[in-house]
Amino acid sequence: MFLSVYVGGFLLSLFSNPAISFIVYQVLYFFNPSKRWWGSMIPDLSYSFYVSVLMIFCTFVVYSKQQVNNKLLAAPPFKWMYAFLVVFILMTFTAVYPERHGAAIEHFTKLIITTSLAYKLIDTEKKLDWAFWGYLFGSWYISYLAWQVGRDWSGRVEGIGTVDSPDSNGIAAAIAPALVVAFYYFWVSKTWLRRGLFAIAGIFIANGLILINSRGAFLGVAASLIMFMLYMFFSSTQRKYQRSIAIILTVLGLSASWYLMDDAFIERMQTIQSADLDEAAEKETGATRTFFWLAAIDVAKDHPLGSGAYGFQYFAPTYIPSDIAVSGVSKSVHSTWFEILTETGFLGITLYGLMLLSSLGAIRKCMATFKAKGDVENFYKMVMLQSALIAYLIAASFMDRSRAVVMFWLILFSACAYNIYILKNQKTAVSSLAANSPSTNSKLS
Repeated sequence: MFLSVYVGGFLLSLFSNPAISFIVYQVLYFFNPSKRWWGSMIPDLSYSFYVSVLMIFCTFVVYSKQQVNNKLLAAPPFKWMYAFLVVFILMTFTAVYPERHGAAIEHFTKLIITTSLAYKLIDTEKKLDWAFWGYLFGSWYISYLAWQVGRDWSGRVEGIGTVDSPDSNGIAAAIAPALVVAFYYFWVSKTWLRRGLFAIAGIFIANGLILINSRGAFLGVAASLIMFMLYMFFSSTQRKYQRSIAIILTVLGLSASWYLMDDAFIERMQTIQSADLDEAAEKETGATRTFFWLAAIDVAKDHPLGSGAYGFQYFAPTYIPSDIAVSGVSKSVHSTWFEILTETGFLGITLYGLMLLSSLGAIRKCMATFKAKGDVENFYKMVMLQSALIAYLIAASFMDRSRAVVMFWLILFSACAYNIYILKNQKTAVSSLAANSPSTNSKLS
């Protein structure tokens, strides 16, 4: 399956559509062949390097042949993303772990480059759908892998993560937004074959999330689906029989979820509301994170310019109270927001927040445009994207994911949507106005 997708994707990128190169990159991210049981059965190659070269080549081919005009800085989220990258690089001068920060800069810069290349390649509505499907396919594979592997002695699924999300919580956050993506495409698909494929993907992803047992991912999924269903019920933008269909889908979804949930999952989710701060002082629990977050604020106050990658781990022994139970020597802050605050200071967290706000703003502008046009399907595509981003932001609030691949894919999708649905329409309107306006050429005597 991997070789078919990888080789087939290469050929399609070169001879059919260059945008497919990004889909190959997405699928490769989830396949992560070097860490799979079947990795020894395929050639020992740097697959990520070759697909990156493919994306670069395809981007230049598109520009040379089609003269695509989608400037990077025209998309609001990208301005703040590049600004944050600059600040992160400047943290080299204050980094407490210079070598580790240098490695983080290298990986983050590669991520920003591939995100920028993808923005150049995804310039139509059809290609944006492909990008969503590529993400959905990869999420399905991870869920299928979770079903194959099963839980270990601790009640979690370990060892199925990706390069930047190796642990169970990280990979659960990576696939959490995919559930609302599958739900949307199941709803709008015109054929039963497509509906069946998206239903299968959704069931596997839901089952995978239950097996992995991540509380943060569960909260993210719940929030995203509730948000989407609220729009279906209460938005004035409606399809025929939409509310009735929403009720049916809600009942089916809850029934399927109840069937998939087991006692281990239910017991772990119940600990979300029963976390005890007093218990955290005796043994490390989810509530321990509250003490970490308070410590991160103190670190930021003493080091307002930031302390580089893994700065909190460096200062944690000094700032975490000695009577708080902490397992291990190096401890992460368990929150993307406090991770950014301690690594890049108050300037970094401001730029990162503006990047996310501009992404949500771009989505909202697209929603307003489609609502005015009465374009129901695309309106809810943007609702889906907004819900998916919210799902990841909630899940990331309980783990360190500031430079996560999926986080920047969702930002990329918002920027692509803004370019496709807003900027291109503006250019078309201006061109049409110029073509229909009377000539103003005249000679001055």
